[in-house]
Amino acid sequence: MLKLFYKLLLIFIFILSATLLYQKNTYAYHTLVRIDPIPHTKTLIAQENYVDAAEYLDYFMAFDYMKDNSEAKALQKTIAQKRNSLSYLSEKVAEGFRTGTSDEVLGQASAIGSDFLLIGDLRDLAIEGSHYYHHEEVDEVLVALSTVGLVASASTFFTLGSSTVAKSGVSVLKLAQKSKRIPTWLSKYLVREAKQIRKSKNIANIKPLFATLDTLRKEVGLKGSLNLLSKTQNFKELKGMTKLAKRYGSKTATLLTLSNKKLLTHAKQLSEVDVKTITLASTYGSSGFVHLIKGGEKNFIKTTKRLKAYAKVGVKGEIWKVFLWLMKHLSDTMLILMMGISSLLLIPWRKWLKFI
Repeated sequence: MLKLFYKLLLIFIFILSATLLYQKNTYAYHTLVRIDPIPHTKTLIAQENYVDAAEYLDYFMAFDYMKDNSEAKALQKTIAQKRNSLSYLSEKVAEGFRTGTSDEVLGQASAIGSDFLLIGDLRDLAIEGSHYYHHEEVDEVLVALSTVGLVASASTFFTLGSSTVAKSGVSVLKLAQKSKRIPTWLSKYLVREAKQIRKSKNIANIKPLFATLDTLRKEVGLKGSLNLLSKTQNFKELKGMTKLAKRYGSKTATLLTLSNKKLLTHAKQLSEVDVKTITLASTYGSSGFVHLIKGGEKNFIKTTKRLKAYAKVGVKGEIWKVFLWLMKHLSDTMLILMMGISSLLLIPWRKWLKFI
């Protein structure tokens, strides 16, 4: 009886190892784990970053696996109550007018409004002038943008409003700079161009940048534009962002983050994939996009359907969870060794030795 149990155990180990090895290298189930947005949302709330918390949680609440989650619903309610309070909103409006930056729409509107009234540009130049006078660090990018803003204001006045896109672009870039979202390549470009504009009093060379930013803002909103801008490494990538924005709309920034920029680097390949499939892949994070890109749309959909089916196996999917844990923690080498050792132990060596 003990001998039979021993053989059955070895057969079980061999079959389990072979199955795990096959599933790991065929479907990679262990890499496809749905993102739980609650921990990160709580972190954002603790940091008083209510805008990002709302955007992040709302994105995942659109999916079946989260929409009935009571804890997530409670967090949504808490965030909404805070953002709708009069004290919070008035604070954000004042913040935008006073500092020229805000994470809320009302505060951003206030900041942009101050720039259109010249107050913003003069305020920022005065602040940076004070820094210079007191031998403190001067924000060259902010000085450059305020300079361009003053020239754009004059152009807007003399051309009866035809330079409003440029003025709006300056305001967007100021918000980006103050929230530390202007990438290095753009900082250098703005400082260099501002020197030329100061001499020529002409903003023609910088208009393509403003036009691109304006298109981006119309597609994904101001906050989305700032997020996408911060992830670019050159002007070509910024143009690429506008193409993504036209396809994915307000979800672009979130999808780009969840895909670890694969949405941009594999834009051509993913352009042939249905948007619903791409948003489904995003709930598995970067590994979801890896699986989608490598295996293709049909294979990815089949895999996710299998995941749902397997999750119902055993005691409410507990057996499947153990299976996933083993795939994640046992390397291919370990599985091959287990298969090899179990198969060697199953061979009746005594019988073979008799023939030798």
